[in-house]
Amino acid sequence: MSYVFDIDDETVWSPSLRVGDLYVRMLQDVGSVLGVPTGLSAISSDMWDIDIDAFENLVKTMYETYFSTGNSVLKVLIEGVLAPSIVLLERGGKEIHSRTGQEREFRDRALKLSMAR
Repeated sequence: MSYVFDIDDETVWSPSLRVGDLYVRMLQDVGSVLGVPTGLSAISSDMWDIDIDAFENLVKTMYETYFSTGNSVLKVLIEGVLAPSIVLLERGGKEIHSRTGQEREFRDRALKLSMAR
């Protein structure tokens, strides 16, 4: 059994139930704290549609927060949901533009995650 995340009727990620459930919960909580909609819409309990424009806004807000904060705990909390979100964003045809070496390293590490379609 797995979760399914689609963008424009294309499956961009199909994680296990546990991973998918945790990702959705974490993304919703981070979006709530940052005051930004997630772009996720439940089709069923294990199938989610992603509005790429709203999702892009959230991912960019997480990204800016991650790289601008001096709070190491906040960074660690955001990192767990930001990394897979970057992969989904790029699979949806959008991109995060890295401005520094540190940002490039983070993005490169995120894109190396094993995330089955």
